[in-house]
Amino acid sequence: MEYKIETNDADARVVFTGDITFSENVSFRQLLKDLSEKHITNCVFDLSDVGMIDSAGLGMFLIAKEQADTGNWKLSVTGAHGHVASMLKLTKLSDLLQA
Repeated sequence: MEYKIETNDADARVVFTGDITFSENVSFRQLLKDLSEKHITNCVFDLSDVGMIDSAGLGMFLIAKEQADTGNWKLSVTGAHGHVASMLKLTKLSDLLQA
């Protein structure tokens, strides 16, 4: 997994590439730290270039949602397709993250 944070005032977009799996836990936590330092109000996770997500990756999204809720910013996802979209729908994370 790689990511790039794009910001525009209080809005952020995180563009992910690669797979989001357990081995990306440290990188994902760094992402959340970086986002918290930006004082954003809205963030979109762009999953257009993500081919696979495992249960740990889904858990990381839940942690991101909790951080968004406690930090008073809105988190949503876009661009999920194939396996990733199926996993988000199966776990109902698509509803929680307003996909």
